[in-house]
Amino acid sequence: MKITCQQQDLSRGLSVVSHAVSSRSTLPTLNNILLTTDQNRLKLSANNLEIGINCWIDADIREDGATTVPVRTFSELVNNLGPVQVALTVAADSHTTTIKTHDSNTTIKGMDPSEYPPVATINDAESPIILDTKLLKEMISQVAFVAAEDDSRPIYTAILVEVNNERITLTAIDSFRMAMRVAALPGYSTLPPNLLIPARTLTELARILPSEGSVEMLVTPNRNQVLFHTEHIDLVSRLIEGTMPNIRNAIPKDHTTRVVVETKALAAAVKRVTPFARDNSNITRIKIQGGDDSAEAGTMTLEASAEDLGSNVSTINAAIDGPAQQVIFNARYLSDVLAIIDTPEIAFELTSPTRPGIIKPVGSIDYTYVIMPMTSNR
Repeated sequence: MKITCQQQDLSRGLSVVSHAVSSRSTLPTLNNILLTTDQNRLKLSANNLEIGINCWIDADIREDGATTVPVRTFSELVNNLGPVQVALTVAADSHTTTIKTHDSNTTIKGMDPSEYPPVATINDAESPIILDTKLLKEMISQVAFVAAEDDSRPIYTAILVEVNNERITLTAIDSFRMAMRVAALPGYSTLPPNLLIPARTLTELARILPSEGSVEMLVTPNRNQVLFHTEHIDLVSRLIEGTMPNIRNAIPKDHTTRVVVETKALAAAVKRVTPFARDNSNITRIKIQGGDDSAEAGTMTLEASAEDLGSNVSTINAAIDGPAQQVIFNARYLSDVLAIIDTPEIAFELTSPTRPGIIKPVGSIDYTYVIMPMTSNR
């Protein structure tokens, strides 16, 4: 292999594929990345057996070939070369890469590229669904934080992706909360299987996708992998087997009290009570006062206490429709959702201290966050 490319392009490609490099693999080759010439471009590939990423960069290909290089060593070198032209050369029947610039000459030993597990490509998949990258990144951020991190229940580590009736829905759940984001998807009536994609995969996808443009989502014919494709990047992930519980049954169909508050005011109040809730199982008591059968000015009071620290009581103005309520929520679960809602106001829909509550942004965004109440004998 003999190519030249720009250091900036090579550094960018390494930054993208590094998201799929294994840090705990027992396979030495997975500590490397695969470099391959591909139709007048250089393709960088990484694979940790859960996700794989291909990234293509512009290059002057003088001789086709392939090799692997240890990602940590190679990345450290490239990032310290400065904005220069880089020449990469691999001699025939050799796994040593020579990296030359005008003032640097380096050799790095790699491994046999034929031993590197391949990353699926768009040619291995079915017809795509085309998504706006900005919208997809936003949707992922609004649900991924709910997914569980404990692999003992794989279903709860996934995000359910559904396409039907020209809408796309992303949903994540655990035992205590659920987040669902719906967006219009004109031209697509149904995606036959509901896809359970690891939340970690979609979080990495959101990090490497460009802020503008489109991305194609495809499923491999064996239906065990999903592929996201852009002009310069492919990300491939295994799908999680199983069936997510009927999530829509978890969403209360009605409520007795609806409370509208300023998002920033509530976020500030939650931050004030959090230090005291943290030492008491995150218990935060919420009191809704001042409402009756018609919307009127009232208050929402948040209270948290810890025996060894003290307490905080924070009160904010609220528009209340319905009777007074008292409920206990987990402060961290409130903080998490407030961090991803950017509408000026949000609405709480409550029924009773023992029934799930719903949080929704007030505006055009179709987003629902269901949170289970807590109980306390204190």
